[in-house]
Amino acid sequence: MRPPSLLRPLLLLALSAACRSPYGKIERANASEHLDQVETLVAAGNYQAALDHLEAVHEVSGLEPDVRAREQVLVDRAAEGRFAELAEADSDELEELFDSELPERVRARAGVLTAERLLAEERRIRAYRMIKKVDEAIPGHHERVLAGDVLARSGLSLIADGRRYNLLFRYRARGIQVLEYMVLRYPLEPRCAEAFYALSQAYERDGNLDDAITRTEDLLLYHPESAFAAAASARLPYLRLGRMGRDDFDRGELLKARAELASWLVRHPGHELAPWVRELQHECLTRIARSDLYLADYYRKTRAPAGERLHAERALAVAREAGLAAEEAAARAHLTRLDPPPATEEAGSR
Repeated sequence: MRPPSLLRPLLLLALSAACRSPYGKIERANASEHLDQVETLVAAGNYQAALDHLEAVHEVSGLEPDVRAREQVLVDRAAEGRFAELAEADSDELEELFDSELPERVRARAGVLTAERLLAEERRIRAYRMIKKVDEAIPGHHERVLAGDVLARSGLSLIADGRRYNLLFRYRARGIQVLEYMVLRYPLEPRCAEAFYALSQAYERDGNLDDAITRTEDLLLYHPESAFAAAASARLPYLRLGRMGRDDFDRGELLKARAELASWLVRHPGHELAPWVRELQHECLTRIARSDLYLADYYRKTRAPAGERLHAERALAVAREAGLAAEEAAARAHLTRLDPPPATEEAGSR
């Protein structure tokens, strides 16, 4: 039902009054006067009131360049003062600044500080979501250093937390989510190498060796000089060997692991992991020798002497290198069968 015509002007007047700015009408002609008022508020240390007033000025389009520049200077001064006031405040007050209509640089700062405060309040998942919110609202913002640090601290803490929350969900799974977001969106964050390493370990625990290998390779590609590089380059052949179900199916992976282990020992001879890597190298050579023996057996059964000889000779060479007595004896048995010793004269006279 439409209101009577006599009531319409009163309704419009009430609506206009409700929407009227507390600062009056701000336009190009009087913007400088409003900035004078803001400057007085800033000088008095009334930073929140100054920011509220500046938010209204900021929405005026077509300001003269010098007026807009003055507005930006006042925004920075008021924001700096307000952030100092909120140094001990809870995250909700900072988030209000992010949700304002102030310039993006102030909002981005407020949003990332909100995330840092949430992290201090032990609300790690909320901190991650706040960083995502800032990234989505203000792509390419200038607070990436602190944002990346918040993601690193949140994600690494979560991925190491074996507990559940809300009965069903695991903090570790959230940690994987946070660190995956971090390494993709913040690849220059100093703790990315640690994140790649933690992700690789988590994927290995889950039995996801493909992703564990991928994240280890990423670490070595993007952070070859990091403190985690030596352990990661030893870990990579270990993961390759763990991924292989049968040694006779993918000789290429075995040879790749062999080359990686030999290279590692040349580069890190005195490293604390060297004894473990030598054991892994011995296991790798054992599996290569056995792989060739499997194939030599196959070619013997299929009556293909050339194939049997090739793999028996390979197995013999690797077995000698690694000191594998049983594998060496098995390889020699193949070659002896293929090349039996010549008959003696006595045997020939018979």
